Amino acid sequence: MGVVVRIEAYAPEGVNPALAFRAAFDRVGDLARKLSSYRDDSELRQVERNAWRSATSVSADFARVLEHAIELARKSDGAFDPTLGRVTRLVRAGGWGGALPEPSALESAWKLTGWRHVELDPESRTVLFRRRGLQIDLGGIAKGFVADETLEALQSGGISQALVSVGGDIAAGAPPPGKRGWNVAIDQVGDRGDAEIQLLLRHQAVSTSGSRERYFLLGDQMCSHVVARDDASCTDVSTAVSVVASSGLVADGLATGLLALGRDRSDVLLAHYPDVRVYWAAQGPPAGRQLQRHVPPTESQR
Repeated sequence: MGVVVRIEAYAPEGVNPALAFRAAFDRVGDLARKLSSYRDDSELRQVERNAWRSATSVSADFARVLEHAIELARKSDGAFDPTLGRVTRLVRAGGWGGALPEPSALESAWKLTGWRHVELDPESRTVLFRRRGLQIDLGGIAKGFVADETLEALQSGGISQALVSVGGDIAAGAPPPGKRGWNVAIDQVGDRGDAEIQLLLRHQAVSTSGSRERYFLLGDQMCSHVVARDDASCTDVSTAVSVVASSGLVADGLATGLLALGRDRSDVLLAHYPDVRVYWAAQGPPAGRQLQRHVPPTESQR
């Protein structure tokens, strides 16, 4: 999926850490073969080639992530859309930070999107496209799921005190020995290494969506890699958002959806997720950076 996966863990006596880590990374490879849009041999690409012809059987992992993506698309009124593959592949083809070779091609790509054209039957685990030419991109949600599943693989191997990072999407298990949780610093905007948030996580996940490195040029505009239809496909690059949730699947997808929506419209989507914590940051001079926090009502009771 084009990201680095890192694991930090404490193995108890009697557990072979090499075997547990091997199983965890094998699970990463398994999910990459299913969910990656970067690989021509992935299950995702096979679904794209076949699902417009007839209902296509998919794996349990693919069905679970796609089902959650469609649910998030519905709750966000399409701000999060798993069918933006044709758009996102066009954007990344020129390399991050580069200009689109043919800006008009973006308009053509948008015409071949639309999450409502995807029919998923969770019981039979089949997918059908009602529009030919749809391409899927699960990059805004799959990394969090991979982090969850990697943590689960470690736990199955006897290691519960672990932290998994998949390209910056983090899932934390039981805390390290003698600690209350895992210390996680979140670096959203500004100079790399200048962390704005310090978190203490246990049995939680955090995902950050921003465009400090991943942006493209549309004319003279710097546009976020998180594209949004209703603002001319050019999401503000100066904003970032971090989400703390009970799972990486929720945190990753929600962070992407919130960035696409923007803070001013985020309340409607957040109403569906009363237990998450959200941190917004806006780029500016170091002394003038703004950090705004959404805290669920129940946090003080935890």
